[in-house]
Amino acid sequence: MIIMKRYVVLFLLLASCAAIDKIAEVDVNEGFPHDEIQKIAVIMFETPVDEKKGTMFSSKTAITPDAGAILASMTARELAKWGKYVVVSRKELEEELKMKNLKEEDFLYAQNYLDLGKQLGVDAVVVGTIEGFGIVYRPKSTGMFLSSLVTKISFTAKCVDVTTNEIIWTVKIKASSAEDNERALSSRLIAEAFETLKIKIN
Repeated sequence: MIIMKRYVVLFLLLASCAAIDKIAEVDVNEGFPHDEIQKIAVIMFETPVDEKKGTMFSSKTAITPDAGAILASMTARELAKWGKYVVVSRKELEEELKMKNLKEEDFLYAQNYLDLGKQLGVDAVVVGTIEGFGIVYRPKSTGMFLSSLVTKISFTAKCVDVTTNEIIWTVKIKASSAEDNERALSSRLIAEAFETLKIKIN
């Protein structure tokens, strides 16, 4: 039986009448032999087709077209800083797949990552799904935007053992800010979440 222990951090910061709401959930599979994972690759996060059209949070939202690559790169950089894993760089991953005539998109909806693991020579892969990544606007009755309201992000990253397909850990982040853009907000929260993950696994 997989035992996932959850660590939830909830922040509410008020500054200059602008609220920043952040929720980070870190789930760790405590029964998994974490020391067996030595090398990891982070593939492009999945952006659901319907979310690209702007249905996030029941408001009009601009989702950055390359949000999947942006969040994957941020995650890979943070994992590399950790020093626990050998992390395949995003550039190296893209070049490796190109040499094999493969695309990251081919693995976005995979249920089994054994083949990808063999192709890349890794013990685990980090995959993600994006629910929101952009600015929410209040639309006018004519359909035109009146003004920007807030930056909202919502995404999940999970690390999967390529041999057993077992989930090793999961990080879920959802946040909104009236001051930060989606890149700055995501970068800060990914760093905070992985610091919590680092403590719990080590």
